[in-house]
Amino acid sequence: MRGEHQEIPKHVMTFFNEVNPYIEILPADFKQNLKQYMHLLAWQITENNYDDFPDEYFYSIKRKFIEAKSCVLH
Repeated sequence: MRGEHQEIPKHVMTFFNEVNPYIEILPADFKQNLKQYMHLLAWQITENNYDDFPDEYFYSIKRKFIEAKSCVLH
């Protein structure tokens, strides 16, 4: 995602930093969900339609990451 770090919400940057070390081993379906979330987030930021608080999309992708990470680590 291109953009200035100050434009990307802090909780999202923290999440991306958490996902990054595992990205190569995570399932393809999670990567596709992450890509879709990143497109949504980019659109929200571009349209100045993001309020810097986690929304249902963030919670959904976060939950999917926890599940995917658990599967590949066990």
